[in-house]
Formats: sequence, structure tokens, C-alpha cells
Amino acid sequence: MKLFQRLLVAPAALGLMAPVAANADTAFSSTTSLSGGAFFTVGSVADGGTTDTQEELYMQYAYGLDVTSSFTGEDLFYAGIEAGNASGPLASMDSAVEVGDGLNVTSLFYAFPVGDLEVTVGPLVDQDDVVAATTSAYSDAFRLGSMPYSLAGNETGPGVAVAYSNDNGVVASVSFVSVGGSDSTVGIGADDGDDVSTFTLGYNGDGFGGGLVIASNDGEAGTAGYDTFGGGIYYSPESIDATFSVAYDTTDPETGADATDLFVGVDYEVGPGTLSAAYNSTDVDGSDSLDSTGFEVSYTYSVNDNVSITPGFFTVEDTSTGDDDTGVVVETAFSF
Repeated sequence: MKLFQRLLVAPAALGLMAPVAANADTAFSSTTSLSGGAFFTVGSVADGGTTDTQEELYMQYAYGLDVTSSFTGEDLFYAGIEAGNASGPLASMDSAVEVGDGLNVTSLFYAFPVGDLEVTVGPLVDQDDVVAATTSAYSDAFRLGSMPYSLAGNETGPGVAVAYSNDNGVVASVSFVSVGGSDSTVGIGADDGDDVSTFTLGYNGDGFGGGLVIASNDGEAGTAGYDTFGGGIYYSPESIDATFSVAYDTTDPETGADATDLFVGVDYEVGPGTLSAAYNSTDVDGSDSLDSTGFEVSYTYSVNDNVSITPGFFTVEDTSTGDDDTGVVVETAFSF
């Protein structure tokens, strides 16, 4: 899931509305809004890192701004700006941002409707920016997450995507991102540049749903190519305030061994907050040493409408010669 999406609130509440002034033609449009979020993450990971030496208590941050605007009431201009100093074993937290202390534009695109379709195009589109299918409803707010191959979101560049949904709950999307498309010596769709295509199909019902995802990187720039296939389902029973998610993902890389990942996650409303627990198991063909499992438990509760605190625990099997990483972390999330 995208880092700051879960922190966004209604633009009407947080938007910067155009002031009435003599120079009103230079002010923000009334449809432009600025919202954002920040994470303060503090924790310690026993036997952290591949050398088991990164285990001291330390702190990192992530900061993001989302600028949105509409010109017709049905379209969307979006710019995502991020900063963060994540490092060490906590760089694998879902909130982690490693771009540095300077503000960086990480997403920039424009979406507009064409009949029953929504078209997205822009110079900075992530591989997982336009995903119609929901393969997991897990909060993904701590360490573990589903679909690590098909929705890794590792590629960014000029891209175009089309999404579809109907009243029956059927959704679908297709996207194309050219990793080297911003380089005049490589170009979009070139023989020496990586291009990744992602296809999703899903169904969102009343309290349940699921989806399938196929992604392919042509690997034209070297050996980074891959083909993936994954799927997942989620269910929220009426009898209890919980959501159950199960996802399975596979990858066939151009170099290296095939791998699979099984993910199971549960979010359960307890008291003033949400108790979350997840388990994942990764299996790499032909290599027991690279197989790994992970487990996490966290509890998120709101201090007020704009601040939440999430203490939690995780353990992840070390795939090197070191001991397993076991972390105790407290995250504070701010939305504004």
C-alpha cells in the first residue's frame, strides 16, 4: 500500500482554499488541496541486520505531502512529495522513506474519465499507483505486507494506466511504466530500457472480495526482468469486527530462483483501537537458506482525529548466517 494514503482526510477539511485578494489570479484554485502526514518511528531490533550488530534503540522519520486539484470536478491532478531518513533494520517498516532529508517529488500524474474508464498519465507513475483489484484488506501499517512481487512498486517513470469499475463490484486495471522513459538516451519502450506492465482483475462485494494481479518487467536494460502472478481474498464477517485477508504471490525472475510468498493478516477492533496480526512465509526454489517466515502483532489507537500511536512487535527470519531479527517498535502517525 502507498505510504501516506491511510493518513489522508477529506480535502474539504484540510484544503487550502483560494483567498479573496487583489492578486487572486495567483492564489490557489478553490479545488486545490494540500494534505500530508508524518511518522515518528522508534525501536530496537535484536540481532538486527545481516551482521546482527544493528540492534541499538534508534529513531527515524517519514514525511509526505499530497497536492491534489481538479479542473472539471471529475478529474484529478496529483503530486506526491516525500522526505525520510530510514536506515538499518527499521528501513523495512511500511512507513519507511529513504529518499533523504530534502523534499522529493515521488509521484506526479493526472487522471480523468473517459466514459466508464479512468485514464491516468504522467511523468512519475509508480508500478502500483493504479491497482483496481483489492487482494488484501489488511492494514499494512507495520512491518509485513502482502503481494511483495506483483505489487512491489519498485519501478517509477513515465506511465499510463486505465482503470474500470461497475456497479456490480467488478474492477480491472492495466498500467504501463517506462523506467528509462525520462532519459533522452533511452526513451519510452526502448530496447535498452526496462518497461513494466501490470494487469489486475477483481471483485469488491459487501464484506468480501478479492483480486488477481499479473506484472511483467521486460528486463531490456539488463537482468532485472521478471514475471509475477498473485492473488488474494478478504472477508469481514458481520458477527465480529474483524477483517481476514489471505494472499499468495509468485515471481519468476530473469536471473535467480523462482519464489512464492504466502500472507495471512487479521485486523480486529478491540477497545479504542485496532489489533493487527500477520504471518508470511517466503519459499525460494532450491535454497532452504533463503526461505523465511515473519510474524507481527501491533495495536493502533487514536489519540485524537489527527494523531495515532502504534506499538508493536515483529520477528523475521534472517536469510543470511545471522540470527532472526526481532523488533519492538512504537510509531506515531500524524495527519494534517
